[in-house]
Amino acid sequence: MTGPRHADPTRVTNQKAVQDPNRKLWLLASGLLALISIVLFAFSIPIVAAWAWIGIAFQVAIFAALLVNALTGRRGSYQGYIFAVLMCVQAAVALLVMVIIAIAAWAPA
Repeated sequence: MTGPRHADPTRVTNQKAVQDPNRKLWLLASGLLALISIVLFAFSIPIVAAWAWIGIAFQVAIFAALLVNALTGRRGSYQGYIFAVLMCVQAAVALLVMVIIAIAAWAPA
């Protein structure tokens, strides 16, 4: 390695969105992801109601956590790091639940 860790521009923690987070932009991105996921899960309720409701609950909870971080979190790179982690978890949960719903929809009854 050449140079200190903070000099590496490819690290997530060194990105401008994490170092100097724009709370409105993070909330907009998270809200859009939650909205799309919730709509897809809502259409899946007749197929696999339990997993669809679990997905909806997780999306609402993670968006609420992002909202709490935006309103009460410590300003600066620490807050940006929390935003990034929560958005990754939100996307991973949405993908996982959609895959489970797809498997359940295609499985023989």
